[in-house]
Amino acid sequence: MEPDQFCEATRAWLAAGRHERVAGRRIFVYERGPASAASVEVPTLLLLHGFPTSCYDWRGAVELLSRRARTIAPDLLGFGLSDKPSAFSYSLFQQADTIEELLTKLNVRAAHVVSHDLGTSLHSELLARQAEGRLGFELQSSTFLNGSMLQWVAKITPFQQQLAANATLPQAIEICRNMSPERYVQGLQSLMRRPQTITPVDAQVMGELLLYQDGHLRLPAIAGYMRERYVHADRWLGAIENARSPMQLVWADGDPIAHVEMGRELARRCPRAKYQELAGLGHFLLIEDPLAVSRKIEEFACA
Repeated sequence: MEPDQFCEATRAWLAAGRHERVAGRRIFVYERGPASAASVEVPTLLLLHGFPTSCYDWRGAVELLSRRARTIAPDLLGFGLSDKPSAFSYSLFQQADTIEELLTKLNVRAAHVVSHDLGTSLHSELLARQAEGRLGFELQSSTFLNGSMLQWVAKITPFQQQLAANATLPQAIEICRNMSPERYVQGLQSLMRRPQTITPVDAQVMGELLLYQDGHLRLPAIAGYMRERYVHADRWLGAIENARSPMQLVWADGDPIAHVEMGRELARRCPRAKYQELAGLGHFLLIEDPLAVSRKIEEFACA
């Protein structure tokens, strides 16, 4: 699907952001901030989305957080309205390189990072680079929302199980090839406690964002991040456990994948981190209750 096929709502979302060219690829960025941001020092928030969605997940939170901060929500490569090359590995190391280059282009020297789902492992790689003294910006604080950083503890869906195993990958590829927007959105809603927060208009936009540049065909390659979580567990969990900058874990208690026991285990591993649970929310807590999530971010990063 290409932009001339978008519905009115998706065209409006495209117009609300912009594309930045980073390392020869186009990255879609949804950015908002105080009107005085150019002349007054305000914090910068970098919001990293998860799999298999896009920065559209952050739309409600951005509108709330941008009252007090420069708020930047990019689509990672392979997602949303960013480029989705077919000959690309979609490693989280490549994604981290792209984020660093994007922030350099946006003249961001310091940022508070907030992440969800897949984005939590990308976030962990940024922390690892900061510990090594080679991150291109100062990572001032970290807020992690539900994400399966402890991949071996996660209760992944049957579709994710097919994507993760070599033996069933051909079937998963065929599912992706034939995936309809309706089935895609229904799959997301099945992980939520408040599925009605995805309106019919939102569902159409989210489906079109998936199909843009054949994004549904990229899911098997992108899903390699689950294997990377095993291979690089020591690096990424070590970066979280040993981080010197402030950190908080905000966990929805009704997530069927990155379940609440995982959040509590991460809290035990990271005793210096602030740990909070949000009741009655599922995996997509940032969509289900953007006000509650934004308050936790704002209280921590914009105080």
